[in-house]
Amino acid sequence: MELVTGDGEGDMENLYQRANERIELAEGLKMAMMEYKEVPGHSIIERKIQQEIKFLQKAISNKTLKENNLISSNLVHYDFLIKTLRLQRGVVHIDCAFPLNSRDNPLRVDIVCNNGLKWVKVIARNCKSIEDAAKGCASFGARSVLDQAGDYLEASELHLCMFQRPKIVFYFSNIIHSSLHKELMEMGVQTASITDTPDKDLDELYNLPNELNLDVTTMLAYVSAVTNGRANWVYKEPLLTEQAQKERDSPLKPVLEKMFEGKNLLCCQQAFNAFQSILTLLAGPTELQRAEQFLKRVQVCPDVEEVPAELSSIRFTAKVNERSLKIFSFGMERKIFTVTSNKAFVRSAKMQGIDVPVFLHASRALTENKEATGTPL
Repeated sequence: MELVTGDGEGDMENLYQRANERIELAEGLKMAMMEYKEVPGHSIIERKIQQEIKFLQKAISNKTLKENNLISSNLVHYDFLIKTLRLQRGVVHIDCAFPLNSRDNPLRVDIVCNNGLKWVKVIARNCKSIEDAAKGCASFGARSVLDQAGDYLEASELHLCMFQRPKIVFYFSNIIHSSLHKELMEMGVQTASITDTPDKDLDELYNLPNELNLDVTTMLAYVSAVTNGRANWVYKEPLLTEQAQKERDSPLKPVLEKMFEGKNLLCCQQAFNAFQSILTLLAGPTELQRAEQFLKRVQVCPDVEEVPAELSSIRFTAKVNERSLKIFSFGMERKIFTVTSNKAFVRSAKMQGIDVPVFLHASRALTENKEATGTPL
C-alpha cells in the first residue's frame, strides 16, 4: 500500500515565493527612505533594510531558506516605521540615540519630529505578545512596552527640547487592550495607530514662547527685496539667482509673518550692530525703509555677559564664530527660541553634542542693489 505524503516541493516553492515578495517589499522600503535622505539617521535604516535583503538573497541562493527566516525578519517593523514616518511633521531625526543614566546603551528613539518636540516609538508586534510581556509573561530579560515607556520618560526628562519635555507617542500596528492603553496614558505616554486621523499637534513654529530671539540672518531675510515681491530676477551672482528661484517656489515672508504674529521680537546688541553694518554696505533704498519700519517692532537688548552652561563647551570653528555664539547664547539665556537661517552654526553645535533651540528657515540675502546687474524675468 502506497503512503500519501504532503507536497513538500509545493511548500518550498511557496516559501521561496514569499521570500522573494519580502525582498521586493524591502526594495520598495529603500526607495521610500529616499524621501528622508536629508534627515539624520536615514542611512541607518537603509543599511538595516539592505542587510535583510542580503540575508534572504543568500538563504535563497544557498537553498538554506527556512520558515523561521521569514518569521524573524524585521521588514514588517521597517514597513510600519515608514508608514508612521509619513504621518509626522517636522522630522529631525530617525533612530536617534539618547544617553540614559540607568542603562549602559543609549535609548534609540524611532522618530524625532515636530522639530524635536515629539518622540515616536513604532511597535509592529502582534497584540498578544505585547500584552503578555506587559503582564510579565515573557522570556527572561525581555522588556515590555511599559518598561520601554519608562525609558522614554526618563530620557525625555534629561533631553529637553525648546526648554520642555518632548511628547511621547507609541504607534501600534495592532489594536491593544484598553487596560494597556490606560496604563500608558497614566504614565504620560500617548498611543496611536496609522489608522488614526493625522496628528493634531500645533506646528512647532506656531506654538512658540511669547518672545523670539532674531538672528541677523532673519532680519536680513525679512527686509530683503527678494522676499518682498521682487523675486522675478536672474542675478549675476548664481547664489542670489538660486535664492530667487526658491523664493518664487516657496515664499519665506508669509512664514516669518505668521511666526512673528503676537510675539515680542527681541535681538541682542551684537545682532543689531551686525544688521546695521550689513544694511549700510549692501541695502538698497526700499530695503533700508523696510528695515527702519521693522526695527520699530524689535526690542534691542544687551548681549549676554557669560555664555550659558549649555554652550560653554562649544569650540570655535570656521562656522562657529564669536558673533554667532553671542546671538544664540542670548536666546539660550532667556530660554527662548532663536529664529535663524544659520544652519552651519546649528549643525556644528549638534556635532559637538549641543542642541540649540532654533527655528531654521531658508536663507535670503539683500538683493535690491544687485538688480542693476541682473535681468528681470
